[in-house]
Amino acid sequence: MRRLRNVVLFCLLACCVVPARALAGDERDISPREVFALLPGTIFENTVEGLSEGEKQRLLAEGQAEFWQLAEETEDSLLFSALPFHDSAVALRLFHAASGDFCLAVAGTIGGPLCTLEFWRIDNAGRIVPVEAPSEPDIRDFLEDGQVLPKNIQPSTILCLDFDGLKAQPLFWSSAGLVDVSVARQVRYHWNGSGFEKQLLEKAEP
Repeated sequence: MRRLRNVVLFCLLACCVVPARALAGDERDISPREVFALLPGTIFENTVEGLSEGEKQRLLAEGQAEFWQLAEETEDSLLFSALPFHDSAVALRLFHAASGDFCLAVAGTIGGPLCTLEFWRIDNAGRIVPVEAPSEPDIRDFLEDGQVLPKNIQPSTILCLDFDGLKAQPLFWSSAGLVDVSVARQVRYHWNGSGFEKQLLEKAEP
């Protein structure tokens, strides 16, 4: 399903290029606003509010649309907060290649128990295309050595956008839905200048 979606998105973006000005000289001249303007609003389809193309352009131009507000902007990121209660958010973050050959843009929903991500690669030829996400970690990466899950629990993992890279989130499902299970480690993915590198941290966040 993920590969099929990437094919569809690739077709949508086949004619999209980053403006030549943004790619002249230092690749870091590419701004999150320029990237966001070119991307389809598909990441917002994973929110209750959604976002039309017209509202996306208004959000960029005025900093606020009917259901979204530009809450934070840095040289590498944008954060959009849902109105009126600010109970959900969408972020876009740029990860620059140390070689200067490309930039990886990651768009994601944040702030909830479940999250979604989209990955886009921008190269120095001006092409912007969807790419595969890193593989989700094994559930055993989170567990204490020898820890056994109850038989009625079905585990899975997802990746979420985090302040310094990606964070893997373990999910534990029972017949009643999501349940809490104590874990021993957290799993993060650090950008090393060419890709995301998995890191296991011994103390899990609360």
